Amino acid sequence: MIALPILTAFVLLNLAFGSVYIPISDIIKSLIGMKVSNVQNVIILQLRLPRILLGLGVGAALASTGNAFQAMMKNPLADPYILGVSSGAAFGAILINVLAQMYNPNLIFYTWIFAFIFGILAAAITYLVARKNGKLPVTELILSGVMVNLLFSAGVTFLIVYGWRNVQMTSFWLLGSLSGSGWNSVILVGVVSIGVSLFFTLIGKYLNAMTAGEEEAIHVGVRVELLKVTVFVVGTFATAVAVSASGIIGFVGLIMPHIARRLFGTDHRISMPASAVLGGAFLVACDSIARTAFTPAEMPIGTITALVGSPIFIYILRRRRKVV
Repeated sequence: MIALPILTAFVLLNLAFGSVYIPISDIIKSLIGMKVSNVQNVIILQLRLPRILLGLGVGAALASTGNAFQAMMKNPLADPYILGVSSGAAFGAILINVLAQMYNPNLIFYTWIFAFIFGILAAAITYLVARKNGKLPVTELILSGVMVNLLFSAGVTFLIVYGWRNVQMTSFWLLGSLSGSGWNSVILVGVVSIGVSLFFTLIGKYLNAMTAGEEEAIHVGVRVELLKVTVFVVGTFATAVAVSASGIIGFVGLIMPHIARRLFGTDHRISMPASAVLGGAFLVACDSIARTAFTPAEMPIGTITALVGSPIFIYILRRRRKVV
């Protein structure tokens, strides 16, 4: 319960600060429908609020998916991009933009659909390559994910160089950005992130069994292969939607699950919602730095998450070595 007021205060602070400072009293008035200046209303309701809510949704989706993938693969380095989904979704998003410039500008409104389709395609290729005798070995899954990532990354490079003139804008988006967030994206990502986080929380006991080993999970009645495929598909869907809205943002799905488990324990019924909240807060905080620290320019959010996340992950790795 205490997380809700803390998160509310966090959102209000992020609404206040930017290139134009807005008093929190005016923010509250705007949110409850009281009269403030038109300029403040536009900044709060059309620019900052959808951007913050989108960051919360994307961060929650990536962090909860990363937690589930790490449990399924029993690999602390697993994150939502390990299966090639991010590169596939990015390829789909850029492809539809190329087609929009060449044929029909209205195609741009279908960006998230193309990102999802190619994200699913990437995940399907990863699954088919890794599948062996009806099973899904973890090592083969990771290796095939790396291969698919390289394949679609090459396709992205081809589209940028030969298919789309706006190279700077494309490169900026690929490094992650929440700028230009619309309410349609906020609603889509919000519904998906809440649904996926709740789903992974509900199957938390099965993920707990998986972390003890596949043999132990089978012994307690878990259908291991079905669980792998289910987590694989649901996580792919969440990652594709997130990437279609914000571009490729690293480290959120990698380090937030580690922090959640250190703070709240290894039970996924607790660490899963904690990962979602921490992931959303972390991404919004990084976005605030990206849009305010370098004014009038804006830094890609993926750069900030890497700068902040790398030292944290190095610290976590060193702590793990000491424990071992």
